[in-house]
Amino acid sequence: MAVATLPPPVDIDNDTKKAIIDGLKRVLAVFQEARLLPAEVGYQNLIAEPGLLTTFVKCFADHRDLVDSIVRPREGDAPVRDDNQMLVCQVSLNQIQQLLVRTCAKKVFEGDRARETVTETVTRKSFLFFKKTEHVEVQRAADPVEERKIREITRYVAFAWQLPLLIAYRDHLSYPQLIEIGEDLVALQREEDIAALGQYEPATLKKVKQAAGPDFAEILAHRPHAIGGIAVWNRDMYEFIHKTLGERAWTFFARDKNFFNVVASLDKSTIKVFGDILCYIAAPNLEEFQRLNIDKCEVLAISLRGAFGDKLPLVLRTPNFGKDILRKVVDNLLHASQDKDKLLTAYSLTCKSMVPAVLEWLARQPQAR
Repeated sequence: MAVATLPPPVDIDNDTKKAIIDGLKRVLAVFQEARLLPAEVGYQNLIAEPGLLTTFVKCFADHRDLVDSIVRPREGDAPVRDDNQMLVCQVSLNQIQQLLVRTCAKKVFEGDRARETVTETVTRKSFLFFKKTEHVEVQRAADPVEERKIREITRYVAFAWQLPLLIAYRDHLSYPQLIEIGEDLVALQREEDIAALGQYEPATLKKVKQAAGPDFAEILAHRPHAIGGIAVWNRDMYEFIHKTLGERAWTFFARDKNFFNVVASLDKSTIKVFGDILCYIAAPNLEEFQRLNIDKCEVLAISLRGAFGDKLPLVLRTPNFGKDILRKVVDNLLHASQDKDKLLTAYSLTCKSMVPAVLEWLARQPQAR
């Protein structure tokens, strides 16, 4: 999943703003004439209704050739196909989208706030000395903390695909969390990922951001649940595991913290031997492996990979595999005295011969049903 990048900030004067709005209205008219957008849609609708703005942006992406005479580059005559290319109006298409999306976001949040009313009981004087009590709805006073949070969110919205996520940003993330996330907010493209990130304290986000450095946005884009696991390790181990596992590292770091208690006893050389096995092996099975020295661990890991192929994750993530099957193999390997190459030849054959029985055993396990 590619990580989006915010366009450069833009400070537009009145003339530039007028040129952008005029251009947008002309583009909108072309799409309406081609019956790609409803005739009744106007500029004010676009900046107030997230669904319409999203449709407009998609329509432009799909039919930009229709408006090449309107959307002109600042230099040259070639049609604009790079959304970061500077236009005659002194901004890029991505910067125009950012202005539209931020304006729309502000209107969405303002509309929600306007609907936040409370019912109060009010007593008013009526004719002569009589008093009248009635229930009235009044708008709730703005919460300064909430206002700061909304301003912070608005700083980091720039793309139409973020519009459906506005309420998730607001509901799942606090102002201190947003401060730590910063512009990497654009890496979160699903509501469930935003909710997952919202579980972590700002201090945890800060620690992980410092450890991960430029990888932080990639973590948010691929596996926000990895935040909790990365926070367990120091920077040196984070960098080592990331280098060893590559993108699979996010799967490893997203595992249950109790699993890390088992991994913590492994040295770096042994971690390299296991590699991506650490992304799925159940803790009891890893404990069986740990009875072996590093050479015999490597022999068994290579043999199991060769025998089970893409079914190995199903086998090793089943907790009972260690007790029911792997323990006997480890016991035999513990007492084997051949050199490493001979052991590898022998146990490659042993593991291949186990495959039918293991798969039959796996089919009987509760999680396989």
